[in-house]
Amino acid sequence: MFDDVFVFLKRQKKNFKTIIVRDFLILTSGRRSQLRAQVVGYESIFLKRLGASSIEIGLINSLMSLISILFSVPAGWLTDRVKNIKKIYVASSGLGLINYLAMALTSSWPLFTVVNLWRTITDRLNMPAKTILDIDSLSNEDRVRGLSLHRTITAVGGIGGPIIAAYILTSFGGLNNVDSFRSLFLFQFVINAVVFVILWRQLDDVIFDREDDGGGVLQSFYSIFQGSSALKLFFVKDVVQSFFGLMVRPFLGIYQVDVKLVTAFIIGYMGAGEMIVDVFLSLPMGGVISRFGRRKIAYIGHLIGLLARCILFLTPTSHPEFLILYSLLGSVEGCMYLGWDAFTHEVVPQEVRGKYLGVRAIVVGVIGVIAPLLGGVIWELNPDFLWWINALQWAFVAFPLMIVLMEKYSS
Repeated sequence: MFDDVFVFLKRQKKNFKTIIVRDFLILTSGRRSQLRAQVVGYESIFLKRLGASSIEIGLINSLMSLISILFSVPAGWLTDRVKNIKKIYVASSGLGLINYLAMALTSSWPLFTVVNLWRTITDRLNMPAKTILDIDSLSNEDRVRGLSLHRTITAVGGIGGPIIAAYILTSFGGLNNVDSFRSLFLFQFVINAVVFVILWRQLDDVIFDREDDGGGVLQSFYSIFQGSSALKLFFVKDVVQSFFGLMVRPFLGIYQVDVKLVTAFIIGYMGAGEMIVDVFLSLPMGGVISRFGRRKIAYIGHLIGLLARCILFLTPTSHPEFLILYSLLGSVEGCMYLGWDAFTHEVVPQEVRGKYLGVRAIVVGVIGVIAPLLGGVIWELNPDFLWWINALQWAFVAFPLMIVLMEKYSS
């Protein structure tokens, strides 16, 4: 099996191998590799420890969405016109390098907000180029297997990352001490600096045909979606799920710590357990998907994800360790979603991807102004309501849309 893996890796582009190293190191630092325009995880807990209320946390995330809207069109426009995609990606990564150092030095939640607004700008400039580089690194025929291999290798770093983060937080005062989070952010800054050097020296540029200028935002929207029913429906699903994700995500870490009473090490075990599942399940799941098809496995994965979401709000405060099962099932869901992930990479044509991401970012940015504030209001009523609502949409909105897309448009 390992000989086969090495042969597969050897014939892949250098960018695919560089991306694996990048995401391995990011996960080792105790954070996720995806870009976002929200304050989540340890950062949201840090924000609350600085004195921000749930409504203020929602407002901060709304401001980040507004900034995201302002920079979405320029980012997509720039990506569709600049020939050197690597240069955009590396330059924006360099501009964002200071973010974690600045977070470690902030002394109040308004200053923390300013830092995260800057991070939103650099992330928005970074995302279209990053997406193009990531998707171009694999051919369509190798995509499912490549994604499963990527998930397996990077998960090894993800096993150690959450435990390292737990040790740092515990050693410097725990989850109730502001300074413990500063130490974690400094550690993540060092890892980010190493990642930046690797990207600068190892990435190759991506060359592909571009569409002609489609005019303004409305014309861009029309040119992307005309004649493509799959892309229209995928866009609807993407936006609907983004709304609910933007509503609940800023409060997840706070909910686990302040409501369910998890400790730093329980969070560490949750993250490590999630990655252990990835290590042992991702590669075999690629073979299972190839044998039984993307659709069946993705449907089962979605139902497992529903079970995980229910465990989140059903876990009693007397046994917060039960949330480890929430993370394990979430990782199983992700592994079974590899076929769906491959489909989402293929449904948006590469030549309009920068434009699509720009239009998507505008729409998601608009709903992102409303969703976190709504989440903050619901939190004030009852924190459990957030996760009940999220589970209901996962069952009765996301799942039907997924079935229609995969039954009609997935080969």
